Amino acid sequence: MRVLTLLGALALATGLFWGTMLTHPPTSEARPGIGIDTRELTLKADLNDADPCDAN
Repeated sequence: MRVLTLLGALALATGLFWGTMLTHPPTSEARPGIGIDTRELTLKADLNDADPCDAN
């Protein structure tokens, strides 16, 4: 009887958790970080010292 009660409580908690996740999922509050400026890296690149495979 105790095992059945424990399994029932676990099933109820799991169902309530997933019901909440499906109806009101958590949202991220984080801001995106500052990205890498690839244009600046490209303009500063010295292609004279580059390998032939870097020119493709």
